[in-house]
Amino acid sequence: MPNQPISGTLAGFLSDLRRRGVPEAALGAATSRLLDWLGSALAGLATDPGAKLLAYGDAEPEGGASVIGGKGARSAETAAFVNGALSHIVEMDDVDRGSVLHPGAVVIPAALAVAEIRSKSGRDFLSAIVAGYEVAIRIGEAVGKKHYYFFHNTSTCGVFGAAAAASWLLDLDEERIVWALGNAGTQASGLWEFNAEGAMSKHLHAGRAASNGVLAALLAERGFTGPSRILEGERGFFRATAPDADPDRVLAGLAGSPKLKIHGVSLKPHASCRHTHAAIDCALELRTRIATAPIDAVEVETYGATLALCDRPLPATPYEAKFSLQFCVASALLRGDAGLGAFGEDAIRDATLRELTSKVRARVEPGIESRYPGEWPARVRVRLANGGTVEAETAHPKGDPELPLSSAEIESKFEALAAYGGHGAAVAPLLDWVRRIPAQDPLRFPREP
Repeated sequence: MPNQPISGTLAGFLSDLRRRGVPEAALGAATSRLLDWLGSALAGLATDPGAKLLAYGDAEPEGGASVIGGKGARSAETAAFVNGALSHIVEMDDVDRGSVLHPGAVVIPAALAVAEIRSKSGRDFLSAIVAGYEVAIRIGEAVGKKHYYFFHNTSTCGVFGAAAAASWLLDLDEERIVWALGNAGTQASGLWEFNAEGAMSKHLHAGRAASNGVLAALLAERGFTGPSRILEGERGFFRATAPDADPDRVLAGLAGSPKLKIHGVSLKPHASCRHTHAAIDCALELRTRIATAPIDAVEVETYGATLALCDRPLPATPYEAKFSLQFCVASALLRGDAGLGAFGEDAIRDATLRELTSKVRARVEPGIESRYPGEWPARVRVRLANGGTVEAETAHPKGDPELPLSSAEIESKFEALAAYGGHGAAVAPLLDWVRRIPAQDPLRFPREP
């Protein structure tokens, strides 16, 4: 149809996907992303922000949607908010390279909440996750690099994915899907200013986007209209927030039976900002080569987004350490570790580690910059006190589709995250729940993990 709004084409695609059915491979990918998301949410329970979020959720009116670690059930909007925020705290949730967003932290909480209040099946739930990832990632791929300087894509683009997932589970027709996307987009927000002082707003971004997507879909179900050209309109999302947007990318390759975007999502083995992971992997490799040789200097070559978010030579808090490229590289070189235990108060005060952190210098390398965001590469060079030099480079940090975590590694990560959150005893029943989701009708989350 000529001049069909982008949202209308997305709505048509979702309707067609429902008619054709989501492929089994994509449902399997959704299951692994769900387990990864659930582990991150459980780990978030052990944190100070997590305690504050739970207190907020417990004070809200009761409803029919589960809050992980909470006292009873709450409204779909509240559950999506708390669960989304919880899963974005420890920096181990999934991430998509091309869109530079964490789809699981926004899409899955929205889908879980609506699936529960509407008694949908496990297969419907997994299908909604696939649909939400598709929409969020496609919009994220289109916003361009300049958007990311000010705006957190997980929030601004993720809200569209949350609305799409909720719309799928509410069985909305194409017109109402367009309304849901329109009112999701008018709520799109999430500024990076919090990162200047390590405030808790990043968790709020994921939770609010999940909740706002649910709200937009529930309103659309009731006939509450939304703008049909929220993405490309004169005063729409792209013009307002993305100076170098490429709207055509939203629909690129959408016709027919495209390879669904969920297959390209990366899982994180390290408990820090994903922009640090390539350098961490390089440092871990170099550690095996330099043994105990004294280090004189460390040079990291990377792309601009890494330094925009993670150029923090001497972090003062555990959260700042997760966004410190220098600390992450030093920790990997010195301790061989960038897991959950590597970012505690003791680690950031450790004199030896702080000394090595001060020796790490980072810069943008034009050749590497040109490969981002299709790749998130890094090169690390270590100059030894004896005059020798060793270096390593990677285009794909561990967890990328080109270097994926195995099923055993995903489950091992889940076990570690659950134990960190104080729910180690629940690992077996929760693993069993995830494995049985395709057969569940209706879906029910175990209320007391």
